[in-house]
Amino acid sequence: MRSLDLIRRFAKHYPQAEFPASFFAFLEEQEAVGHAIRRADTKQPLVAFLKNLGIPHSSFSTFLDANSRVALKLNFPALLRRSAQEIDAYFVETFTTIFALQQIVLDSGAPTGFNRHDKQHVRTVSRRSLELLRWANGHGTNRRAESEAVIAGYLHDIGNLIARKEHGLYGVYLLTQIFDDVERDDATLAAFMRVLEATLFHEVDLGSKFWSLTDLSPATLGLIVADKSDVSFRRVSVKSNVSDALQDAHMLVNLLTTDSRVKCQKTSFQWEIHFSPKIKADETDQLIALLKRAERVWVPDEWQQLYRRANIEYVFIFHATFLRLYFSRLSFAIRAIFALNRQVDTFRLVIDDDERGVSLSRVFTRDDYQNKIALIGHNLYKHEGTSDT
Repeated sequence: MRSLDLIRRFAKHYPQAEFPASFFAFLEEQEAVGHAIRRADTKQPLVAFLKNLGIPHSSFSTFLDANSRVALKLNFPALLRRSAQEIDAYFVETFTTIFALQQIVLDSGAPTGFNRHDKQHVRTVSRRSLELLRWANGHGTNRRAESEAVIAGYLHDIGNLIARKEHGLYGVYLLTQIFDDVERDDATLAAFMRVLEATLFHEVDLGSKFWSLTDLSPATLGLIVADKSDVSFRRVSVKSNVSDALQDAHMLVNLLTTDSRVKCQKTSFQWEIHFSPKIKADETDQLIALLKRAERVWVPDEWQQLYRRANIEYVFIFHATFLRLYFSRLSFAIRAIFALNRQVDTFRLVIDDDERGVSLSRVFTRDDYQNKIALIGHNLYKHEGTSDT
């Protein structure tokens, strides 16, 4: 089946997603050029685009041929037969170059760099997604679902090679080019469709169109939570090591987060963020332009003024900034947790300032989370006339 036909078949399962006509126009153009992978905005062949960034084709020739067609072909049924650990090892070994390209492409579109979407990010997301799946399954095993979760975890951001906007859609397309024999039987095709689902709906804009996330697979739900909870200074790009990057609130939130953990208990889930203006020792050499004495982060002037004049701790300002920037992602993650594990009745967001001994906590229950999310959204966006819920 052609990629276009396969994706049309996939789209019929999710009418609420409202696949844009421009995406299907892109697919038709790709069919016409024999699937030479091109950038969505300029239609420039991906190999030429990467060469213009100074990346020699020889460094990624195992992935794309000279005509920008996907050279790396994987047998999907064979991959599914491997254990989750074997699939994890395979992607770490085989896709390292591709993960590096994702970051190079994203950095190229931002003067002060873009949050890291490289091997470290996708590995963290894949392994956390697997952890969440096993937790939701009562620490039992579902080998097929685990394989799907690991595959989607490693490949969910690959669409960034074509475009950042709607990268989930372009990721779906690229997966149809990478994987072979996806229609071997009904079970194999269903598994592939679930991997496409996770790749597409990890994006907030598309996934939030579902009135109920219970319609999504466990692999998709686990990926949503794992992806949205990966916040820390390790996601700050090397290209962001310039003082101007401190004007980017997204970069600043990551830089001030020393660790982001999830704690899964029988009836509760906790997303725990550890805040500190004192960065950990590892990787500080890559971020030296963002630090002052004693490896402490340069916080914005307005933060300093609030602290000096009103004794408002940085962690409170961080908390407010985090909510403003990540509100839609937090809301999405809460919905995904309650859909993933029906036994969970509490979602807790905790922001800890270990240095100052301050801990902030927000508690959402299965019964009240919708009202609480609506209230936060109203307060955050009341001056804009809209609520990002």
